[in-house]
Amino acid sequence: MTKKQWFNWHSLSGVWFGLILFFICWTGAFATISYELDWLFDSKVRAQPQAHNVSLGEAYQKVQTQFPNAQIGIAFSSGEPYFAHDFVVRFKGKPWQHVYVDPVNGEVTGATSFLNIQRFFRDFHMHFFGIFDSIVSYYLVLIFALPLCFSTVSAVYLYQGWWKKWLQLSWNGDSRAKLASLHKFSGVWSLWFAVIISLTSIWYLYEFVRMDLVDGKTAFTDVGNFAINPIAELEAQNTQPLSIVTLEKIAQNARPDLDIRAMRFSGGYFYVEGQSDDILVRDRANKLYINPYSGEVVYNQTASSQGFYWRLSDTADPLHFGNFAGLWVKLAWFFCGIALSFLSLSGSYMYVKRQSKLRRKESQQGVKTSLLVSCCLLSLIGYYAYKTIMSYGVAGQAPNLPSGSLLFLSVWIIVTLAIISFWIKSLLCVCFTDTKSLYQLKTFS
Repeated sequence: MTKKQWFNWHSLSGVWFGLILFFICWTGAFATISYELDWLFDSKVRAQPQAHNVSLGEAYQKVQTQFPNAQIGIAFSSGEPYFAHDFVVRFKGKPWQHVYVDPVNGEVTGATSFLNIQRFFRDFHMHFFGIFDSIVSYYLVLIFALPLCFSTVSAVYLYQGWWKKWLQLSWNGDSRAKLASLHKFSGVWSLWFAVIISLTSIWYLYEFVRMDLVDGKTAFTDVGNFAINPIAELEAQNTQPLSIVTLEKIAQNARPDLDIRAMRFSGGYFYVEGQSDDILVRDRANKLYINPYSGEVVYNQTASSQGFYWRLSDTADPLHFGNFAGLWVKLAWFFCGIALSFLSLSGSYMYVKRQSKLRRKESQQGVKTSLLVSCCLLSLIGYYAYKTIMSYGVAGQAPNLPSGSLLFLSVWIIVTLAIISFWIKSLLCVCFTDTKSLYQLKTFS
């Protein structure tokens, strides 16, 4: 392709996919810091930033004692000293919810709906709240990895010598020239991030295709035939299982290098996962299955024991969300995600302005069509988002969110709608102004 063709395809990818890409990048940016947002707006999530006196296993036993009739799904420890232990719990006749335990004094600090800020942005970013209620929702998001990847590659080709232009930001010229300068400036600074997001998104798409069309395997080791190394399900026994604290000690003795981040029962086994000496892996890369009756370690998986493919699979998540080196890395991912969101909208606006200047009416018709399709899809997403959010409540009522979290999500929705409305209005103003100008020109002629 010629450079002009590269430019046209680069611009058209923004016109056709810009609005949905904006939503994916916009929600992804907030998803990277969603745990911290819950900490900020929900006091029950917070803990004193000091040494934890209560381990995750001891907190688990505390929840069992305080809520004997509750079903504990999984227990989390963030690894950061300022977060409380988090338990996903179901009480009889109610949906799943979070129960928090102070890791310093072991007191239950309270419970909230399973829907929190973190869940809101993860559900939005990963599968648009399960639109169409099927696996299609994941593919609907993942397929946008292709235009994102193409936009990144074409930008590198078009903006030659970009590595020399880190500080080139000009406010000269008209509004389009200023926007173009800011577009290039943002692109240069977030290019490395766009490459990471593009590659990890393509990897996710490949994993789903492989899983659905090739072998159906979703894990290296697990209880079930969906794992490469399946573990037979453990039958219940008449004897009492060992206490959670005892099982936790067995796991820690078997893996003294392991910082346990999660524990639950899976297929009859006591299961733990966490972080060890390996870098850039999600918690599930390191896990143990323990017979809760005998205390026998049935399987001990390390990140390096899985082989190259599954080791790479466990690296994708930390790279994609920046969850591997603390808050500052997450903030870098957040701001770069905001930059990608801006690039998605600004690129398509500049293209429309350029076509308007060149009097290309057929291109503007394509813009209107793409806007109509995108807005219809977003309306469906909004409908499914409402249904999903309401499903987290009790008896058809809205979920019980902390007032701070509810206020933040409300403001976020209003700001997001304002950005989209302003962008759509700007595009349509350009299109209709140009159409009017063409009509007046023909009339004058």
